[in-house]
Amino acid sequence: MAVRPQCVAPVTRAGLVAVPIGDEARTGAAAARQLGLGPGRLRAPAESVAVLDADLSEALIEKMIAVADTLTDDLVDFARFWRPDIVVHDTAAAAGPVAAAAVKVPAVGHTWGVSLGVHCERESELRPSYARLFERFGVDPVVGESVWIDPCPPGLRPPHGVRRAEMRYIPFAGPAALPGWLRTARPAGRPLVCVTGGVTTSALDEVRDHVVTALRGLGADVVLAVTPEQASRTGPLPDGVRMVESFPLDVLLAHCDALVHHGGVGSGLIAVTHGLPQLLLPQNAFQEHWSHLVRASGAGIALPADAEEGAAGAAVQDLLARPSYRARAEALRTEIDRMPIPDQLVGFLEECVRAGHTDVPTPKEARRR
Repeated sequence: MAVRPQCVAPVTRAGLVAVPIGDEARTGAAAARQLGLGPGRLRAPAESVAVLDADLSEALIEKMIAVADTLTDDLVDFARFWRPDIVVHDTAAAAGPVAAAAVKVPAVGHTWGVSLGVHCERESELRPSYARLFERFGVDPVVGESVWIDPCPPGLRPPHGVRRAEMRYIPFAGPAALPGWLRTARPAGRPLVCVTGGVTTSALDEVRDHVVTALRGLGADVVLAVTPEQASRTGPLPDGVRMVESFPLDVLLAHCDALVHHGGVGSGLIAVTHGLPQLLLPQNAFQEHWSHLVRASGAGIALPADAEEGAAGAAVQDLLARPSYRARAEALRTEIDRMPIPDQLVGFLEECVRAGHTDVPTPKEARRR
């Protein structure tokens, strides 16, 4: 796995081999120069909440290309040394198709649950900034039908023109020892609610205390899922509130009744795999986009970043009391369970290698024939 230096530790902790590419300071500076994504950038949803605003999507894609510009030299050098048969890349990683073109092999994108990434289906869509990434290495820009491996269930999936190869979402955050308090029966009428700001942000730091207070007022037990850095900023906990540090969220949510989080796609999809209703408190435009999708699906409630303190408690009470939220979350879980498991996608990738391109049937397409 070729990754930025900041991602080496998570990759190696998962038992995989990491290849660091790029200079983190340079890459971070390139990302910082692009347009910010503070709350309120997303326009109020009109006919469809599923589509990112055109200007916001444009800003995000140009940011991806600017980041890729700092990574392609190292990635192409490694690809020419390693000689892969295929490149599977994060759809946000625009350096992936460049490396594939440099060694003349197919490239397949892999979304992280949302339909956003750098692609070029026709000549009219070719961006000069994207074309320059390829021209640096003396290869033609990749123009034509793309294919993305997509773990997002259909009920949450935004519409998009790129062809999809569905794959079941299977959470993985490493091993864990199950604590005793998760191995005992819970008192009736005492829901357990998880509150997390994710592992990559401090998104809920400012609102977490009043969210926890509201949940305790409902008679719920609360577990805070935090990173070590977040734990260091957390003071004494009131009765009925626990904190777990670097604990796999998929393991924890198997024992919870609802999730309150920052609108992160990873946290949200893990909640869906357990059929949990969720309250989303997005802190930036991209989190707002995902929150709109969850709200539109009927599996959760989204509140603005500046919602009044009592709003979170009322929203969670509604989530726990109204069966429709759980029912919609369970319906999304069923959709996930029906999607092809990862080993079926391996066969699809092998077919792409044999064909030398990605215009081969996905598992879902093959079943239809």
